[in-house]
Amino acid sequence: MPTFTHGKDAVILLDNTNLSTTLTDASLSLTADVTETSTFSSSSKTYVAGLKDGTATLSGYYESSSPDADAEYLAQLGGSGAAFSIAPIGYTRGNSVSFGTTIETSYDRSADVGSVVAVAVAFQFSGDAFNGKSLLTPTAVTSTSNQTSVDFGAAGTNGGAGVLHCTVSSGSPTLDVKIQTSSDNASFSDYITFTQATGTTSELKTSASNPARYARAVLTFGGSGSITAAVGFAQG
Repeated sequence: MPTFTHGKDAVILLDNTNLSTTLTDASLSLTADVTETSTFSSSSKTYVAGLKDGTATLSGYYESSSPDADAEYLAQLGGSGAAFSIAPIGYTRGNSVSFGTTIETSYDRSADVGSVVAVAVAFQFSGDAFNGKSLLTPTAVTSTSNQTSVDFGAAGTNGGAGVLHCTVSSGSPTLDVKIQTSSDNASFSDYITFTQATGTTSELKTSASNPARYARAVLTFGGSGSITAAVGFAQG
C-alpha cells in the first residue's frame, strides 16, 4: 500500500529566509521541450528531447516581521537569481528536496476587507532544477559535527549539486559546511565545500565529478551564538 504525506509539512527556503510559516500553497512545475523528427516514411510521429525548464509558484499571507517575507520577495523581484529549495514533505534528513537558482518574475499582494492580506509569487528556474534529498534539516547549529549520511541508492553518473541556506544568525558565529560522499558509508571524501557563513546567507554549488553513493553534511562551527542552516544535495 502507498504511504501518503500531508502537505502541511512542506518547507520552502528562499535565499536566507524560511518562508514556510507564511505560506499555504507551493507548486513546482518541471517541463522538457520536445522537437518533432517525423519524416515522410514515418508511420507515427517521432521526437527528440530538448531543453528542460522549471517554474515555481507560492501563495500565502503577507508578513513583514518574523520572517520578513515581504522584504525578501521585493529584494528578489527581477534580481539575478537566488537559491531556492522546496521540500514537499518536510526538510527532515533523507526527504525529497528540489532546488535551484530562481528569478522571481511576479509578486502580488491582495487586501480584502473580509480576509487576511494575501500574497502570490512566481519564480523561473535559471539553469537546472535539481531533485535530491535533505542532508540537514533547518537546525540551529552551535557545535561542530558530522551529520548522519543519506543513502542515494547508487553512485551518481552526471555530477552533483548542493545547496546551503542559513536563515537565522545570533551572536558572532562562523559556519563552514562541506558535503562529503562515500562508496561504503565508512570512508568519506570532500565533494562540495561552501563559502564560510558568518551570518544569514545562501549558496548553490555544483560539481562535474561523479559523487559516491552515500552523502553527508559536515559542519564546522566557530565563534559564539548560533546559526540556523539547512543543506540539500542532488546527484546529477
